[in-house]
Amino acid sequence: MANLDFIRIDPTSAVAPYQQVREQILASIAHGDLAPGTKLPSVRALAGELDLAVNTVAKVYKELEAQGAVVTRGRHGTIVQATQDRGEQEVSDAAADLARVSQTWSVNEETAVKYLRAAFSSLPR
Repeated sequence: MANLDFIRIDPTSAVAPYQQVREQILASIAHGDLAPGTKLPSVRALAGELDLAVNTVAKVYKELEAQGAVVTRGRHGTIVQATQDRGEQEVSDAAADLARVSQTWSVNEETAVKYLRAAFSSLPR
């Protein structure tokens, strides 16, 4: 089982604790520190280590699973998936940043997607 003692929660950060945890796990996967097949601590164990609510860590794992970074196999736990190619990981990280900034500034999803489409349409072809 992976030791996630590298995760640090900054209580003064404007970034929500669950987002800090998610981003640190994603970065560790992207850098190869958490290899595919690595078993992550249980939700309860990680919540206890980080002094966070169990639901907070459950949300992290759920989002990581939705992104394809991990897979949860019932009583076998949560396992790091094979990493996506670097380009897809960069786009995934940028999308997470866009969502976080949009939420911080109360920009709704529809408007954020509109800006993203405009950015794509302004690229040279």
